[in-house]
Amino acid sequence: MNPTATHTRSARSAAARGWVLYDAQCPLCLAAVARWEPVFGPRGFQFVPLQEEWVRCRLGLRAGELPLEMKLLTPDDQLIGGPDVAAALGRTVWWAWPAAVVSRWPIIRWGVDFGYRWVAANRRCLGDLCRLPVASRKRHHAATTFLELP
Repeated sequence: MNPTATHTRSARSAAARGWVLYDAQCPLCLAAVARWEPVFGPRGFQFVPLQEEWVRCRLGLRAGELPLEMKLLTPDDQLIGGPDVAAALGRTVWWAWPAAVVSRWPIIRWGVDFGYRWVAANRRCLGDLCRLPVASRKRHHAATTFLELP
């Protein structure tokens, strides 16, 4: 039997509500997974790296290619991306539900989208994995400090 097919079946059967797909090479993403997996894991969400073979096949990605944002794959094969993932997850927790609803308001949505896209585009530099030469890097100390709060 194909090991990828077996892994896909076991990974898919383990999550009743969906799979949160994240960049396993991103320190910010790994910190977010460590923080939020204990909250959303018991609610039926499984956190899976975008680098997994079955994820790359499902998203149609070439080896080494990553989307610019995290994804949520639902059991009915719906694919949700970026800040909409946080809103979808937030609706499953009573204390996060109000923030998930407010994040859909137009002006709030614009700010959330803008902030998410900026962090996603700069996640390597924010996580100190920037490939630019040290002299030409922009340091984002305030943003990094804020994003790494306990």
